[in-house]
Formats: sequence, structure tokens, C-alpha cells
Amino acid sequence: MRAARRALLFVACGLLPSGLAAQTDGKPCTVVFTGVTRGGVVVTRATAYTTPTGGRNTFVGGGVDATCEGQGNRLLADSAEHYTERGELILIDRVRYSEPKMSMESDRMIYYTADDHLLATGKVRGRSASGTRFTGPQIEYFRVKPGVRDVPSWRAPGRPVVRMSPTAIESQPRSAAAAPGNRAAANADSVDLTADLVISVNDSLVFAVGKVVIERPDLRATADSATLDQGTEFARLMRGPRIVGRGERTFTLVGTVVDLWSQDRKLRRVRADGEAKVTSDSLTLTGDTIDLRMADQRMERVFVWGGRAVADAPSQRLLADSMDILMPGQRLREIRALRDAIAFSRVDSTKIISDERDWLAGDTVVARFDTLATADSASGVRMRELQATGAARAFYQLTPSSGERGAPSLSYNRGRVITVAFDEGEVRDVAVQGKASGLFLEPAPADTVKPPAGATLPARNAGRKP
Repeated sequence: MRAARRALLFVACGLLPSGLAAQTDGKPCTVVFTGVTRGGVVVTRATAYTTPTGGRNTFVGGGVDATCEGQGNRLLADSAEHYTERGELILIDRVRYSEPKMSMESDRMIYYTADDHLLATGKVRGRSASGTRFTGPQIEYFRVKPGVRDVPSWRAPGRPVVRMSPTAIESQPRSAAAAPGNRAAANADSVDLTADLVISVNDSLVFAVGKVVIERPDLRATADSATLDQGTEFARLMRGPRIVGRGERTFTLVGTVVDLWSQDRKLRRVRADGEAKVTSDSLTLTGDTIDLRMADQRMERVFVWGGRAVADAPSQRLLADSMDILMPGQRLREIRALRDAIAFSRVDSTKIISDERDWLAGDTVVARFDTLATADSASGVRMRELQATGAARAFYQLTPSSGERGAPSLSYNRGRVITVAFDEGEVRDVAVQGKASGLFLEPAPADTVKPPAGATLPARNAGRKP
């Protein structure tokens, strides 16, 4: 059997001398065919002829087992055609390719021997050494070749589906990786990518173009283009990016460009630049730049700057040049509005008749909230205190002293520091410190209102018949 197998060992230009160990670094691939045996019989059939220009064409059927001499790769198929002048090895039906850095299957494959790259088409399925898997209609793979390229890369059009999984799980033997606990862990940490075109460089840097969709356990991201670095766990989304956070408390983030940083496959930071907006159940933020700091799939802290930052809470609206927001467990606790800050509050329309809004302004405004431990929505967030420092001013409308719905009492104050305390969402008191001044007005009772001086009142009996 061994002798029969050697009889089918040949290269495009002739038989290989026994024991030849060629060094092919930087040289074109020298294709070596080995006969395939089934049941102790060599089933491979090969026909070769020399072209008038000195080239050699080889046609192999019945089973193909080919390698590039001394390069550590292997190609299997049902049949093959090799054209030395064109530098093409065409493999047909049930094609399988393997090397230390990559393995793949497809219906058809062309291996270009001059520069060692291949084009696989038709139900392509592949897996890299790091555990990245992909499926799609086509992939072009470029091997490492000294003097030509230092790192491998591949290019896949036609909306391939790419799954990037942790190396520690995916690199285990198939039986170990398939164990229930390990497989669940791999799926939990996986990143699924779909796009019109995906390009991978060195099995680490990934470029995606056209209707990009990224699915992770902690978020879903969409954009027109994206870059992902699996080594540093950094990603950038461009042209209409949108991030939807998952977990118990979801959020949505949009901007012109969105950057994401992860650590150990867990999202740690998200930054949106250009017309940025983030929406959660307790807060809506807009600004030129929004920077989210994450923990356990939830926002913990948010920075907003550039242009005018705006924060809309259930009962407050804050504007400033920049903001620092504390949201432990994604529950609003404190907003620090910095430089030219102002906070607007809605009045209680069930007790006050007014079209005006209350407001507090200063160089810095700090809003503190009571977040109920059992609350799971914006209804559990209530204002506890507002404080303005630096040229502070405040205007508040208070419930009529009669206790009935009507025109409010008006309070206007100025000072270095103004602190407004709330009780059940209503103003309880206003404290002013440093160069304090102010004005308090109460609406006069209706029956005590007098006409302006010089006005003429109608006679008591005017209009009555004598």
C-alpha cells in the first residue's frame, strides 16, 4: 500500500526525489499531490500534459490530497485542476483547507500559487486559530508569505456572519469545548458580526462595511461601518451608529461616531461624539460628546461636554457647558452641571395655576435625587436637593397659602450659594448664603384688589331703571 501511495506522489513539474525537504520561503507554492487510498486501494486518478509554452496542466479526480511543498498547509477535494503557467490550483466539491492559522470548507476553491492566497466560494465555513468562525458565500484568504505579507488576512463579501469567541474556550479540543459549561461560557462571551463586507487582519483587527450589526450579550450595535480590535477589545462605529444596552435596565446611545472599550469581554466604556444622545428610563442626555462608564451592563457614571449639555430627568431639565452624572446601578443619584448652569422645574399644575417654570442658575448647579431601592423605573426618582454656587439666582413658585389651587406665591433670590430642598417633589424651603438678597410676593385676595389711580368706577346704580 505504501509503495502504491508513493507512486501517486508528484509535483507539477515531475516526480519528487525521496526525502526532499525544500525551503520555499518567499518562493511560489510548489504543489504536491498525494494519492488518496480507500480500503487499501489508491482511488486518485491523475492526468498531466505539457503545454506548447512549457507549462504543465494537471487534472486530478477520484480524491485530491494536495499541499504546498514544505509550507504546512493541506487541501482536500473530490477533484482538482492545476495550471502552472497561470499559477492556479482549482479544487472542486467538498473542498477542505487547513493550516495552523486557518481551516475552512467550501464547494469550490482556487489556490493562487504565486502569492499563496486562496478564493473559496459556495457555502464557505471557516475557523481561525483564535476561535473566530465565519460563514458566507465567499472568502478570500491571504496567507503569511515572507517578502510579500507578514500577517494573514481574509476578506468576505456577501454579508457573512462572523462569530468572535474567547480563545481559551474555542481552542480546546472539540470534546472539551462542547461540554455544557464550556459551551455556555463561549456563547455568553461571543461577539456576532454581520455586514455587507468583513475584512480581518492578523485574526485580530476586523473592518466591517455596510449595514453592520454587532450582537453581544451586553448590547446590540448598528452602523454603516465599524472597526473592531480583538486584541485591545476596542471598537469604533461610524455613520449612523446606534447602541442599545441590554440587561435589566436598557439604554440607547446615538452619535456621529461611537467608540466602545471592553475588558475581559465586558463593556466598560462607551463614548459618542457628534450630536450625541443617550436615553434611559430615568434620564435623557444630549450633547456634543457623551462618555458612559459601565459596570455589569449598566451605566455607572456619565460625562457630557461640548456645546450645551442637556439633561432631562423626570421632574428637572438641566443645561450647562458640561455635566458629571452619577448613576450607580443605572439609577440617577446626582447631576453636577458645570459653567453657566441652569435647572428648570415644572410646577405642580394640580395646585398652581402658572405657565412659568421654576429655575435655579449659577456657575455650578448640583441636583441630588432620592432613588428608591425598590424602584425599577423613572417613577422611583425624585428630586431631593438643588444647589447653585457662584452668582446664584433662583425663581420659585410656591403653593398658595390658602391651600387651594390658584396663583402661586413668587420667590426670587440672589446669593453666593442657594440651596433648594424638596419634599415629595415640592419645594420645602430655599436657603441663601453670602450676599443674600431676594423678593417674596404673595397674590392679593381677589376682594382686596384696587383699581389703578385715576380709574373711574361705574355708579352703583348705573344701568338700572329708575
